[in-house]
Amino acid sequence: MSTPSASSRAAVALVRGALRPVVLAAVLTGGVLLAAGCGGTGEEPPRPESSTMPTDAPPGSSGTRPVPATPDPLVAAPPAGATAVPAARVDTAALPGGLAPLVWTRDDRTIGAYGRGGGCTDARLEVVEQGPERVVLRVVQFSTGPGPCTRELIYPPLEATLDAPLGERPVVLTGVVA
Repeated sequence: MSTPSASSRAAVALVRGALRPVVLAAVLTGGVLLAAGCGGTGEEPPRPESSTMPTDAPPGSSGTRPVPATPDPLVAAPPAGATAVPAARVDTAALPGGLAPLVWTRDDRTIGAYGRGGGCTDARLEVVEQGPERVVLRVVQFSTGPGPCTRELIYPPLEATLDAPLGERPVVLTGVVA
């Protein structure tokens, strides 16, 4: 095997030097074309059918208010085993918005209402007054910590024990959001 001459080596170095920018340009051009092709066909991706709550409105109608798919927690029923106190006997004039206006009894002396809590809040039921003329209840929503807090909202059933059976006494349901 013979060794290349100095002139052959010089010719190979010259070709390599001249080809280096051409090869570099080809690689860069291929990379740009490949990246541009990754963008897809240029068409928008399909959108989801709906990003709103389901409604009772017929398809295509507008101007209707969405109706939640689950029952409204403020239009509540008493828990299992409890009996709702008739609404005519419950005064909710001092009840803050967002609290359920429902009072129930479980037996002669157990009375209940729904609180509101979740995240960094909880609730309790207080018997404020219980005389022969009426019973006054207060739902208290209070903070359980400084956070960070999640944004879920729950309506826990709260109960308290009366000194005497409720009987036919009216109930005043109030609330405090502290």
